[in-house]
Amino acid sequence: MTSRTNEPGPQPEWQREGDELVWLGFYGPWRVAARCPSGAPFTGPSELTIRLAVGGTDDEIDQVMAQALETDGIPASLLRQIPFAEIKAQARAELARTADHDAAQPWPVPERCRTDQDYALLVAELVRMRATGTTAPQGELAARLGIGKATMSERVRRARELGLWDGKQLTDKANVLLAEWQTEREEQ
Repeated sequence: MTSRTNEPGPQPEWQREGDELVWLGFYGPWRVAARCPSGAPFTGPSELTIRLAVGGTDDEIDQVMAQALETDGIPASLLRQIPFAEIKAQARAELARTADHDAAQPWPVPERCRTDQDYALLVAELVRMRATGTTAPQGELAARLGIGKATMSERVRRARELGLWDGKQLTDKANVLLAEWQTEREEQ
């Protein structure tokens, strides 16, 4: 007998719960929730919950319980079906969309980085690309600038040495340089 308990239910959805962004998906009798706090220093989920989605009429409860008994609890195949990369990319995009800056507008990264401000623009663009769902921002930006991946990695390393990037987010120093750049641009 083929089990149908792990087939995805209705299309997964996002919703806001306080300061958290929550992804909900249903797989047979299982409710999967991934919570992404907006104030965290990262944009991916900080909590994943899988629980039996029991509710409804007596017949619906009996059907859900029969499916859960058929798999003897949460099946390993369900864990493989949860689209973690997609959840993270969507969370980044949604959190960036609700932030104060325009995530759709790319930062003008110069072809060559000479100043601290150039490096700040570089890492700001990498952060923006990642926040909008790009899964390999360094590779894509390297291709856009016409440089090799090794050169891009070296520039990111240099931005870190300059104190503009901590490996996860822009530093206060980078944000000051970007604010100065925006002010200069507005004055022109």
